[in-house]
Amino acid sequence: MNDDIKKFVHLFFDLPDYLVSLFEGIVTYVELKPNEIFTKEGEYSNDFFIVKTGIMRSYLLNEKGTETTRAFFISGDISGANSAMMQKKSSEVNYQALTKVTGYKGDFNKLIELTLKYKEFSLFYIKALENAYLKAEELLLDISTLTSTERYIALKKRIPGIDKLITQRHIASYLNISPVQLSRIKKKLNNQ
Repeated sequence: MNDDIKKFVHLFFDLPDYLVSLFEGIVTYVELKPNEIFTKEGEYSNDFFIVKTGIMRSYLLNEKGTETTRAFFISGDISGANSAMMQKKSSEVNYQALTKVTGYKGDFNKLIELTLKYKEFSLFYIKALENAYLKAEELLLDISTLTSTERYIALKKRIPGIDKLITQRHIASYLNISPVQLSRIKKKLNNQ
């Protein structure tokens, strides 16, 4: 049995080993290169991604070609066009590796089949969805109540060393500010 998969599953629910093995059967180890797209806007994907190492992001691309980073995904996070898969439609968002990313690509339809067959998988799925909901709610709260400086500090706490891992452009996009504004924030924080 793969320890990575067992650790991931147990983040959400204590599945017995035989069910962890079934889950292991619907995922495949994958390595993504920096800047590689996992899911592209407008395409239908049936794959979710469990991040083991590295940083992924979800981003929107407007009609002018400007990217807006919505979220970063790090070790233990589930990435991919999950809401699109649930609704059986094409993705409205792009998912991209920003660094080399290792992890596990899984078949969403097979996961749903497991939830229908085994009560424990339903509970695992519910806990994973609850976790995603709480993270999304926290992000919305941060966007609504924190300044860009406070959001930057919170991001650095969540992903230590992020400034050395990804470009300033991606961090600024996530904070919904320009790279110049981010430089000013960094300078101000360094002077304190």
